[in-house]
Amino acid sequence: METSIPSLLLVLWLKSLLNWLVVVVQRHYMTRSFSGFFCISLALIDSLLSFFLVAIFYLEDFSISGWRFTRYHICLLAQIACFIYAVLHWPVFLLVGLDNFWTLSSSSTQTSWKQKLTYIAGVCLLWILAALYVFWEPDFVLFLGDFEKHQCQLFSRSPSSQVLVALLLTVTCVILYSYAPFEKWRVRVFLHSTQQSCLVCLRRAMHSFLSTWASFLVLMIISPLLQIEMHTHLQLNVIWLCFVNSFFVALALCGRSISSNSKKSDTITDGFCSWYFCFTYGADERNYGQQSNDRTQVKTVNI
Repeated sequence: METSIPSLLLVLWLKSLLNWLVVVVQRHYMTRSFSGFFCISLALIDSLLSFFLVAIFYLEDFSISGWRFTRYHICLLAQIACFIYAVLHWPVFLLVGLDNFWTLSSSSTQTSWKQKLTYIAGVCLLWILAALYVFWEPDFVLFLGDFEKHQCQLFSRSPSSQVLVALLLTVTCVILYSYAPFEKWRVRVFLHSTQQSCLVCLRRAMHSFLSTWASFLVLMIISPLLQIEMHTHLQLNVIWLCFVNSFFVALALCGRSISSNSKKSDTITDGFCSWYFCFTYGADERNYGQQSNDRTQVKTVNI
């Protein structure tokens, strides 16, 4: 996919500004999870890449510590970024999910310094491994652009579409299960007394997630249908990562036993959706059950 260099630089700067805007708005949640630290690293790398490419475009030919850079390196660096970002989609998707399940199932209510250092080390290691994998891949081929016309040949792989399909299938299965009329089948799956509360949590969590991200979901679904090509380095952005994080927070809250302890809300790593109901509905369901039992006893006495 050919793209003009000025438009490429403009889009990169707009992406960087959008990334930092989301990071600043969600700053209270960015240091609680792996996804938050990866969002910060992505915003930093996008900003450095944008600044460096703009410097090459205007200076045209300069050297740094014996390394010579010309306008040919604009396309080369942009293509390398496309390959690295394409590799990162699935590892980040899986690591964000594991981190949310681990965080929301732990007894601690705040992220310790050891956890933050672990997140930082994990993020750095992930970037390094992705870069090494790209350079060692046999199919890794770079193409020079047409600099007379200021054009670059970039790639538009769709790893985010694959992740989106897996996400939508999971959401569909959860919704179908929570509203399925097969009570006997449900009993075989959940053999504990809080079955009804878990079903309520499933419905409310999916409703909160879908109502918050409905417009973004529609945009992601319509884009491939309209054959809108997007460069791979644009598909991995902070908004997309926050969307994935909200999805795994919803699944993690549905998959664990939720208590009415309000301190547990400190472990939530997502600031887009409202998850307050997940820390209050347990008590509401228990109170409702007690009220129902009391009414039954009163009716029995009256009879």
